[in-house]
Amino acid sequence: MSKRRKKEEIEAILLASDDSVSDLSSEDDGWPVDDSLADVSFILNNDPGDETDENKANDEEAANSASTFKPSWSEQMVNGQIDLKQHQKYGGGPKHNLPVGSEAGDYFKMLFTNDMYEKIRENTNKYAEFVKSATIDKWEPIGIKKWRWKPIEDIEELFSFIAIILIMGIAKLPRIKDYWSSNPILGNDKVKRTMARDRFVDIYRFFHISDRENEVSPNDPSFYMMRKLDPFMSCLRSNFQMHFESYPHLSVDEAMVKYKGRLGIVQYMPNKPVKRGIKVWALCTSFFGYVYNFEPY
Repeated sequence: MSKRRKKEEIEAILLASDDSVSDLSSEDDGWPVDDSLADVSFILNNDPGDETDENKANDEEAANSASTFKPSWSEQMVNGQIDLKQHQKYGGGPKHNLPVGSEAGDYFKMLFTNDMYEKIRENTNKYAEFVKSATIDKWEPIGIKKWRWKPIEDIEELFSFIAIILIMGIAKLPRIKDYWSSNPILGNDKVKRTMARDRFVDIYRFFHISDRENEVSPNDPSFYMMRKLDPFMSCLRSNFQMHFESYPHLSVDEAMVKYKGRLGIVQYMPNKPVKRGIKVWALCTSFFGYVYNFEPY
């Protein structure tokens, strides 16, 4: 078949379809029309094999410029959106006075300080009193023994409570009361010696990080999901940065805090090891993974 005949057949097919063109392509509807798309000769005459010397020269020039391009690195941020002042110097590492061989609990208390636990103690006691006053009509007719809450007087009791929470995250049992079971297969002797079951349940019920008196209603314009945790997280960030001099090489990545409860910011990411939870952006050291800063998403 000759080349001319092939062009005539293509032209016939293209011209035959003119009547079926959608009205969306007309200029009356305000849509711009590219004349080159309607011109059949433009399609037929632009054969990729008919490349001019000028086009070849342009391609060769572009290839040569790409091969000779060398990136220029600089520590100066043109847009000024990233502050590198505190990460400029080389070195880095822990900044604390704990001796070598210190217990893990010593490092934990260095980051989760007594002041933070004192705030939690005050807020937990406040919240218990709030619940008591809000539900007095339910328990008072039954008798004073129905309300068994005893205020937390020492932060050491809160340290014991958190220690049990951490144990429960490692040695998992079906129910909370199983940790105090007399069954040697279920019961945890360390948990039993640390705190009585009823006392743990009471603190667990009224545990409160934020100040109940300063909380705002969900209908308030300034309300957002993480508002109650903001003071606690600010102290935690400050301690993370206070006790560690960052290295010059840092990494930003996302982490998932496992959570399956009902919360508006819970995300489901099927490709993650932790598929459902709260996503947190973390600024970490590249070598050790130390969290230098973090922000819930």
